[in-house]
Amino acid sequence: MKKNFLKYINSKIVKNSFWLSILQIVNTIIPMITIPYITRTLGAEQYGNFSIALNWIVYIQVLVEFGFALNGARKVAVFENVKEEIEKLFNNIISSRILLLVISFILLNILTIVFNYSEVIYICMLLLFTMIIGVAFQLTWLFQGKQDMRFITIINLIGRMISVVLTFVFVKSSKDIYLYCFFYALTTIISSIISLIVVYKKYNLKFKFSKFEDIKNEISEGKYLFISAAMMKIFSGFGITVLGFVESSAKVGIYSAIYKIPYILTLFFSAISQSIYPYVSVEFNKSYNNGIKTVKKLFFPIFFMFFIMSIIIIFLKDFIIDILFGREYLLYSDIVVPLIIQFLFAIVNNFVGVQILLASNKQKIYTKSFTISCICIVICNVILGKMFGLFGIAYAALIGEMILCITLLIAMKFFIKRKDVKEND
Repeated sequence: MKKNFLKYINSKIVKNSFWLSILQIVNTIIPMITIPYITRTLGAEQYGNFSIALNWIVYIQVLVEFGFALNGARKVAVFENVKEEIEKLFNNIISSRILLLVISFILLNILTIVFNYSEVIYICMLLLFTMIIGVAFQLTWLFQGKQDMRFITIINLIGRMISVVLTFVFVKSSKDIYLYCFFYALTTIISSIISLIVVYKKYNLKFKFSKFEDIKNEISEGKYLFISAAMMKIFSGFGITVLGFVESSAKVGIYSAIYKIPYILTLFFSAISQSIYPYVSVEFNKSYNNGIKTVKKLFFPIFFMFFIMSIIIIFLKDFIIDILFGREYLLYSDIVVPLIIQFLFAIVNNFVGVQILLASNKQKIYTKSFTISCICIVICNVILGKMFGLFGIAYAALIGEMILCITLLIAMKFFIKRKDVKEND
């Protein structure tokens, strides 16, 4: 068995990690090039307006995705080469997302009216909404489940490079904020169009709108993952939402820019997480013990690698911020520390929550843990954000991740204990 495990590690996981790493390296390098340019070109205020609009669009993105990414990848991995089942899943997910796309556009306009956002922010939201149209047809989950991330990597690279070139060519001043919003969304649109073509050519999958009953069942099945994804968004984005009400657009822009530093680490880790998830899901499908052993073998080397990277960033935070954003941002460099520590807790939470609970099809337990933690982080963000501004939001993020870690570990222990009781009975 050990020989087979090593053979697998040396094939699919390594290959998928390689391709995803290439994508994430480019996704890391491009922000390091574009963010200094954009923050200086747009200015802190306009970059703040963009960040507020993008923050709401990402909330809406969670609604349209509705947890189909993880659930779809797991099903494709389990179905393997059963084309009829995969095609049905393909149609159900896209049909469900189209329905949610219509609902989300109505919601976007309601949000603008309720919060009385400025014309600039509203237009930014409309332009960025084109990204959600791309998300509706995004097929990362299919390639991930097939454990063939080469295509999605190449596709995303093409879309991102076109977007970046257009940004540097046409975005020249703060007046070009609308162009930047459109170019930002263009990556998703291009990658989705190419994905549909590749899926048709490679897997011979043709889209046909599903029956309402099938859409209803797919949405119902994904509701726990949707709630979890919504909780994750609250974890990562609620701070910016609060800052949008208690601070100026310029302060929102400063926080959003500095937050990109731990976010770059998140991109690297995301590549690894997505690569190992289908394999871990298959192992849990064989037996619970197989899944747990696999997770343990993968966790320690991955965590150690990111721990070293995090320590280096903390020590060099002033130098990094000065190079990326300029000296005016150095006043707030200390918020990097809680945000980096939060990232380390997020790795632990991913292995416990995603790689164990979700991979073993325990979405309900995972969702309950997230719900408790989400309530805590909302309270922390509102209180600390109002009292301490940017610094309060940064420490609220850390506190929320720590609470999530505790609740997930308790949930996993409870699940294991209950499972052992059932087996003894």
